[in-house]
Amino acid sequence: MIIALLACLAGTVATGILAYGEHGKGPLAAGGAIVSRAAYAEDNTAEHNTVQKGPAEGTKSMVGDLHGALANITLGLVVLHILGVGLASFIHRENLIAAMINGRKRAES
Repeated sequence: MIIALLACLAGTVATGILAYGEHGKGPLAAGGAIVSRAAYAEDNTAEHNTVQKGPAEGTKSMVGDLHGALANITLGLVVLHILGVGLASFIHRENLIAAMINGRKRAES
């Protein structure tokens, strides 16, 4: 479960950064947006100052769809993990949450 959670979280973060970069924001914005500014042009009209971005804010991309799917899978894994810890605590009659906090489990009998 830990490996699945870490893999899904890493995928969610990676696709989130990529999807954010497609909108010209974040650490990958340089690859997703081309900014051309004529700073020293005599005529500063809209023709000289152009900003080309990736997909519009309201559009979805394949990376954005994958990001959403991975986020939902991660949430599902978190719920399954919590239910599994609760079930294991009940079956083994021990408080696993307290054991995770203080680092002590009861001795094997």
